[in-house]
Amino acid sequence: MVRSLRELMPYGVVVALFAVTSMVSPGFGSLNHLADLLVIGAFTGLSAFGQTFVIIGGGLDLSVPWVMAAGGILLAVWTQGPHFLSLSTWMIMGLVILLGALIGFVNGFGVTILNVPPIIMTLAVGGIIEGIFLNVSQGSISPVAPHPAVVLATHKVMGFPVLSIVWLFLALVAWLTLAYSTYGRRLYSVGTNAVASRLAGIAVWRVRLLTYVISGASAAAAGILLSGYIGTAYLDMGSVYQFASIAAVAIGGASILGGNGSYWGTVAGALLLTLIAAILPLLNLSQAWTEIANGIIILAAVWIVRSHALLEKSS
Repeated sequence: MVRSLRELMPYGVVVALFAVTSMVSPGFGSLNHLADLLVIGAFTGLSAFGQTFVIIGGGLDLSVPWVMAAGGILLAVWTQGPHFLSLSTWMIMGLVILLGALIGFVNGFGVTILNVPPIIMTLAVGGIIEGIFLNVSQGSISPVAPHPAVVLATHKVMGFPVLSIVWLFLALVAWLTLAYSTYGRRLYSVGTNAVASRLAGIAVWRVRLLTYVISGASAAAAGILLSGYIGTAYLDMGSVYQFASIAAVAIGGASILGGNGSYWGTVAGALLLTLIAAILPLLNLSQAWTEIANGIIILAAVWIVRSHALLEKSS
């Protein structure tokens, strides 16, 4: 499943760190704590689900945290009071994910059709989403998450967190799509060389636009699950995932310039970020050190990927 050494390396680091920390702090390696780490890691992994597709295609999506917040807030608001459009909670979840996909379509349209740079387009869309919710709520929205979202995010089946099962299923979907589908092959081609792909008859704009649709839908779904985990929804709930969604992809071995990477690598990156965040408090280090460690790791990951690419080119 893991297609290259640079995608396997983060898994080795995760296993080594977990083993060493478990020996030093026995409770760290308990099954309950391991389940908690998988759940927390799942939020980073899910926020980076669509980001993986976007980055492989040569783009970047900075609207992820605001789409996550919109997903959580809209679900909570629409399921409270009078039943929204007489829909069940599960149907409203689907509607929220579709809305996230629509936001992704707007991002993709701006990037691929209007030729707006991805950073500017997605940051602008994120700012618009933030402004809309601030204007409507005056910053006071904090609704309670509906029970189905809480079940998905916090309950267990035969000792396994439901969320980790959902994450595994989506990882399999991403793997099959990227590794074996026509779309996956075209996406790698576009990320490697868009001009050559266009000359080969690939609709580059369509391939890239779909990555943003996937990113919007997955970010909204991640926001739904995050609101279920914390029990409420608020405007800044996804803020930490703007960096994390990109870092997980880069740490997992993908080139930030596009053309390579896999979601299994992203999974490893998400687990590594989660593990580091859990280890540093044991060393009596503050949250600031977590940010410093994450920055160092992503720089190292980008350097390793770049060095590997240069070696491949020279050989």
